[in-house]
Amino acid sequence: MGTPPPSWEDLEWLRSRWDGPFVVKGVYRPDDAKRAVDIGASAISVSNHGGNNLDSTPASIRALPGVAEAVGGQVEVLLDGGIRRGSDVVKALALGADAVMIGRAYLWGLAAGGEQGVHNVLEILRQGIDSTLYGLGKASIDDLDAGDVVVPADFTRGL
Repeated sequence: MGTPPPSWEDLEWLRSRWDGPFVVKGVYRPDDAKRAVDIGASAISVSNHGGNNLDSTPASIRALPGVAEAVGGQVEVLLDGGIRRGSDVVKALALGADAVMIGRAYLWGLAAGGEQGVHNVLEILRQGIDSTLYGLGKASIDDLDAGDVVVPADFTRGL
């Protein structure tokens, strides 16, 4: 908590010394997403870090549509936070994510059942994705778009 986060100059310096995949986590605003593209990020993670530092921060999924629109497919967009079931994965993909990151879910599985527990969590997520796609009448995640999610008018208010 006492260590300041890296600056954009720090990230640019790191990128200049690493030619492999480079993900910038904690991107929450469209202008920061564009900045990450400008420094050469290969992916961005839309994340509020689980609200650990600012517990009143809006959910990451609320920031996702604006961030995804800002980068316009120039980099991979990941959503980090709030993924608890397969329908959450589908919502994130429909709203612009290329993939999601899970943390707590697989850790719960690991704690409860080791490797088999993690396998079970992933299977539950997969089944939830399949069920949600079926309910939407979609054959694949590739068929999803923002129109598949009911989003209130003020969903991204204040972001």
